[in-house]
Amino acid sequence: MRRRNLLSATGLALAGGVATTYGLSASEDDPANDADRNASREDRSREPTAKSERAEPDSETDERSSEIADSEGMLVFTYDDSPIEDYTLSYDVHREYDVPGCVAACPGLMGTDDAYLDPGQLREMQANGWGVMSHTYYHRSLGRIRLTEPAHTGDERLYVEANRHGAIADDPLVIFDDKSETTATVAGSGSDSVGEYVELADPIAEDVDASGYVRYPEALMRDVLQKTDAQLEAWGLDVTGFVYTYGRYHGVIEELVRDHHDAVANHRYGGGHNELEGLDPTTMQRMYVETDKASEDDVDAFMETAADEDVLAIVGGHSQFDTLTEDRLRYTIESALEHDLAIVTMEEALAEVGKL
Repeated sequence: MRRRNLLSATGLALAGGVATTYGLSASEDDPANDADRNASREDRSREPTAKSERAEPDSETDERSSEIADSEGMLVFTYDDSPIEDYTLSYDVHREYDVPGCVAACPGLMGTDDAYLDPGQLREMQANGWGVMSHTYYHRSLGRIRLTEPAHTGDERLYVEANRHGAIADDPLVIFDDKSETTATVAGSGSDSVGEYVELADPIAEDVDASGYVRYPEALMRDVLQKTDAQLEAWGLDVTGFVYTYGRYHGVIEELVRDHHDAVANHRYGGGHNELEGLDPTTMQRMYVETDKASEDDVDAFMETAADEDVLAIVGGHSQFDTLTEDRLRYTIESALEHDLAIVTMEEALAEVGKL
């Protein structure tokens, strides 16, 4: 970048291991956006680019480094949930401009039906410059969620701000407050006149007051993080960084993710401009560019700040949402290029700022 010293890229190896398999659940949308999936599916038959047909690694790396060095700043695009639209929409649009993005992938959902990417498609995307990030195995919400009602001994429902933890039957739970802690097993979820709840397989054994929370046990959360990377890596993919599901980063999961990943794209809700001075890549923020979250003026202002200040800019979206249109993708990419920003993967960004 013109205003910054170019740092040499380094390699990244993330630890991954085989972990316990837990049940399957359909992926849900971000809590702030309930847009339906676009029912139309485009043709998925494309031949991956052979590595032998690509430029020599050294010359390609040198050229890419020069592009970043000559830019006014860096911008990372992140797309959540690994839906098929990452391939049929976002990947297609990015290819028109020859710029990469990053897929925050849920490998437990991939290849299960036509709604999601299959491993071969994601391999093709990475072979053509895209990044891959972890987004948990089955799109579990790993952060703690607050209770909205006291939980009394014998209760079979936990009333919560959001019933994300009830998505997968037989999942173990920890329910706790400042004074007590107990465990339970998920039977399901629902809502009634009181609010959203998690249904328990057996009655709760201790009282927990309304200031308490529900979360997964640490062992399950570690397993999810390890299993996600292990599966992606088994498919021949390199994983760099993490995206929290539903933006829920609260509680012990923060430290677990920090121990496991070099970067987080959505640690807190914020403007998406991450100051380079003193940067902690595990606490970065992003801005959603879906049409119900940002106007064209918002996008332009975001890019202007990214070019004017010493920041790493990150934007996010969900390719399957009706609010992330082809026009909005093009507008966002063009605005970035007009402001002379280098559109990079998370791995490239971390290498550039010396955080790999």
